[in-house]
Amino acid sequence: YKYSAPPEGLRATARHILVKTSDDANMLLEKLASGSSFGNLAKEFSSCPSGSQKGGSLGSFQPGTMVAAFDDVIFNPDTAVGVVVGPVLTQFGYHLIVVDKRTGM
Repeated sequence: YKYSAPPEGLRATARHILVKTSDDANMLLEKLASGSSFGNLAKEFSSCPSGSQKGGSLGSFQPGTMVAAFDDVIFNPDTAVGVVVGPVLTQFGYHLIVVDKRTGM
């Protein structure tokens, strides 16, 4: 008798750009709307080390890994995959977030 593998737990893969002000975040939204690449903008503007190292990629993670305001966006079923969300305010600043993948929902 063969059992299937257990379902993958709740996880997401996401990218973000972290800036200090909502004005900066809105300027980046305008640049994205006019065709700039998320990864290039992350490298140029994000104050998070993920920006320069990985184009903003945070890799794959489970709920509870990131701050609550971040998780609320990433693990919300109404947040569309592949769409830029934000600015989202946390104690670190303002984030523009893209969920690349979500499993277990």
